[in-house]
Amino acid sequence: MKFFDDFLYQKNKKTYTVCGDHCMYERRSAGMIYILCDGIGSGIYANISAITCASRILELFRSGISIRITSEMVAASMHRARKEDIPFSAFSAALILPDGQFTVYSYESPNPVIIQSNHAAALAPRFYTAGFEVIGETSGILDMGDSLLLFSDGISQAGLGRAYGTGIGSDGVVSWINLNHKPDDDIAGLPQQIVEMCKTISAGNYEDDSTLALLHCRDAKELTLLTGPPSRQSMDSEYVTEFMHKPGQKIVCGSTTTDIIARETGRAVVPLFAGNSFGQLPEYLIEGIDLVTEGAITLNQTYNILDEPVEHLSENSVTERLCLMLHGADVIHLMIGSAANAAHDDLIFKQAGVHIRKSAIQQIAARLRSMGKLVIEKYY
Repeated sequence: MKFFDDFLYQKNKKTYTVCGDHCMYERRSAGMIYILCDGIGSGIYANISAITCASRILELFRSGISIRITSEMVAASMHRARKEDIPFSAFSAALILPDGQFTVYSYESPNPVIIQSNHAAALAPRFYTAGFEVIGETSGILDMGDSLLLFSDGISQAGLGRAYGTGIGSDGVVSWINLNHKPDDDIAGLPQQIVEMCKTISAGNYEDDSTLALLHCRDAKELTLLTGPPSRQSMDSEYVTEFMHKPGQKIVCGSTTTDIIARETGRAVVPLFAGNSFGQLPEYLIEGIDLVTEGAITLNQTYNILDEPVEHLSENSVTERLCLMLHGADVIHLMIGSAANAAHDDLIFKQAGVHIRKSAIQQIAARLRSMGKLVIEKYY
């Protein structure tokens, strides 16, 4: 499965404490959207303009409007800003499908750049009108190891009025990459290197807000978490078979769920630790599964510490190990059984503040998405 890493580096215009560029993104099973907006002017006003534009694009896309129509609507609305005192922002909006096909819609923004087989090239847009405004459309495919670069005009206009006349442009960025970036160099460091190069050719200053985002295609690190029995016992076999065939690491949370796995696979459940308190939860061993433990309490504790820095987590408890596994994954499949558990209605659970399985899983999923993970939920 392809995963699209995002690496961002930006610097404010000299003397300004707030950047007038803003980026937003969202990962879905249907694809990744990445938005880079460049607000008009500098400082707080530009920052507000950029945030407003990025938020609008993302919300329109979330509402089910295609990225093409969304971009046309936002670009067309900018025509008013040319005559009225309302926020104006240039933007680049990229949609990358799971197979790597991408489309970038650019409005008043530099041409995107692609790196394939360690060679950079500027993408030439097809221009068309949206209302009274002009949009550029570029498309292509990202294979493993390829990268797509989006940047603001603080990058493309670096060197303006000096050795580069009207600025380095997308072609100048391409030339610099091809001359300086080696196949073994860390791709994650490339955005910073390019932005700092732009400062160098601008007499040691950032003459404008300078932002560069790099979207890199690589193999995804996948993880599947299975919890709870399915709504009908007749689904047990299908449920377990699908889980066992998932790629990557596997986690089981729940005693009844563990029993179902053992019955359907014929594999033994070996107790590793019986557990003796909320802080010391039980753990089991099943061949082919990376972590097997209790359900509701483990999930609640996982949510409680999931946003802790990785360096604060250890291997000392099953909950911490589960969190470390979630932190290390890019794509997380949540397989959730919908059968009711009468034990969760016990007053002791409510007294302890333990959320039922579905609620705990939804909270974990939301937090993982805020961390940039691709989370795919499926209920049974």
